[in-house]
Amino acid sequence: MDFALLYPPASDPRSPHLALPSLTAALRSEGHSVLQRDLDLEALLHLLLPDALGAAAQRLRRDVAAEPGTGLYDLVSRADEIVDRTQPAIRQLRDPDTFYDPNRLTASREMIARAQDLHSAANGRVAWRLGPISYEVADVDVSSLSDLARATAEPRTNLFHEFYEAHVLPDLQAGAHDVVGISITNHQQIIPGLSLARMLHEQGQLVVIGGTVFAKFADALAARPEFFELFCTAVVPHEGESALLEMGEALEAGRTLDGVANLMFLDADGGVRRGPVQVEDVDALPTPDFDGLPLDDYLAPEPVLPILTGKGCYFNRCKFCDIPSINSIADRPYRRRSASAVANDMAVLAERHGARAFEITDEALAPPFLKRIGAELSAYPDLDPRLVGYARLEPGFTPEVCAELHNMGFRKLFFGLESGSQRMLDHMDKAVRVDVAREVLRSCHDAGIGVHVFSMVGLPEETEQDARETLQFLLDEASYLSHPRHSIDLHRFNLDLRTEYFNQADQYGLVFDRVRLGSADFPLSVREVTQARGMSADVVEALLAEFEVALCERYRSHRVFPSHHYPGFEEYAVLYADRCDELGWPWRVSLPAEGDPMEFRLEWAESFRAETIEGGYAVGSILGTSFVSDAALRLLGTLPGPGDVGRFVTTMAERAGVPVDDAGFVTELRAIVDDLLGSGVLWLEPEAMS
Repeated sequence: MDFALLYPPASDPRSPHLALPSLTAALRSEGHSVLQRDLDLEALLHLLLPDALGAAAQRLRRDVAAEPGTGLYDLVSRADEIVDRTQPAIRQLRDPDTFYDPNRLTASREMIARAQDLHSAANGRVAWRLGPISYEVADVDVSSLSDLARATAEPRTNLFHEFYEAHVLPDLQAGAHDVVGISITNHQQIIPGLSLARMLHEQGQLVVIGGTVFAKFADALAARPEFFELFCTAVVPHEGESALLEMGEALEAGRTLDGVANLMFLDADGGVRRGPVQVEDVDALPTPDFDGLPLDDYLAPEPVLPILTGKGCYFNRCKFCDIPSINSIADRPYRRRSASAVANDMAVLAERHGARAFEITDEALAPPFLKRIGAELSAYPDLDPRLVGYARLEPGFTPEVCAELHNMGFRKLFFGLESGSQRMLDHMDKAVRVDVAREVLRSCHDAGIGVHVFSMVGLPEETEQDARETLQFLLDEASYLSHPRHSIDLHRFNLDLRTEYFNQADQYGLVFDRVRLGSADFPLSVREVTQARGMSADVVEALLAEFEVALCERYRSHRVFPSHHYPGFEEYAVLYADRCDELGWPWRVSLPAEGDPMEFRLEWAESFRAETIEGGYAVGSILGTSFVSDAALRLLGTLPGPGDVGRFVTTMAERAGVPVDDAGFVTELRAIVDDLLGSGVLWLEPEAMS
């Protein structure tokens, strides 16, 4: 059998997703032919070409009236710059010399995001971005089948329509492949993915849709044959390896699809049929197969490959999490691959692709299991991997274990603290102790392992005092968490469906429109939740705004909270952590403290420009804008050569004609420079890196 497996937009192509290589490995191991294409990457690169961006800029100027002083006006005024500088930005992300300069990395990412803004604004209905990942269409509710039917019939809702017509459909004409599989793993892919499925389905291709999004809607799909009539021949709402293999066997033998595991399809009478649920033996799955994917084209200087160590979660109790529901098809909450198989996967992928960096995709990694992987890696002394993954704040992460994990290659761990209040941790059944969390984070830091700390405000029945304990935790631990290898976030709690909090909403005082939710075909989230016994939405927003100011001040040397000067997300974090272990972490987003001997130079951002306004200048870059007086801009217009902070202050004082020990001048100078650094208009480049 000949399969084509497609991963549609819209995601963030820092590295390949695991879905296609896992399915490809299973199919190829049984002798099937597989073409796998990351259309998310292909479509992004196509739309970032100068001709495509130039056409978008032309449409934007022709069709849209932009008022001065607005973000749209800034986009229009920078359109030519965006067209010219987007390809260099892509090259900078692939070039280790520029990728490992966080100023240039951040500017390159933002240039690509602005190019996406250009396409979005020219379209007028779509909002598409990498970070955070977004693909939204005005007046389209992706939880509504009627909206999906309407949207996927209208090319304007699909930014990738012309790309599909020119570069996908011709290669996938009916008969070119026996089966075309489309994996939809996040809600941002729904409209682009279903639009592609519909186009292929209408040209007579046998289309199968899978992925974690529709794993949540098996029962809903069973009652909606029109979904299949519009988009596909079949849906795989659960794990796909056995489903595709059995489907291939049935088609080769000329049989119907009756009885194919994990498969839903329309029968001859127009009803939806469901095969038996089958759970994969995780340890029996072959090593993911990335052959055929253009690994050099991703937005990183070297491949960071995802690998699987298990499915589900070994803890499986957090009341805010829907993982227990997603994995409820299995008789065990957590199915784990053997440590020897995981080590072998890394060795095989290193040999095939020269990969050294790996992202472990598990929901939570237990310390004893990680130690066993480390022991198995000793059989591959030349491998020396670099690893990133997710874990729980458990006492098993002792100083000794963390040192061992660093030695085996771990460079960053992502932890869900969620709250600094012990009462709230107990409330959500997190089984984490605040004092243990502090110890684990400190142990990781001391071992040289970066951490990311997830936290949130607005949990069910949370009080303002509880929320302030979360802030205080992050402030208390800033003495080491402010090191740039670490990252933190603090966001608003969102109520997910299929969680304990949702299932027992009345018990926790959560009020929402159940009629509206019940009318949705594929509900993805709960909107407009009111808390009868928790904080109001206005209070939560006010606290988040207050906390942001406090965290920005406390962590200001290396970040302007909530942004991180060093990339916090997984694939980039593991690369940065490894490189900066060797080179140090000298970049800043504020001037070094008085007496700091580090030598640096200041540079205006590559996209710097200044515009006269009343009282001074608006100085901006692709990253942001600051306002400075005429005197300040004249003072900084020609930046001094490299030196330490003392030399910089002395040079500026001499220019201004004031004593170098004028405290008021120094304070004002620092405030101006720090504001420019924080907005990305000015860059601090360590002289040691030049």
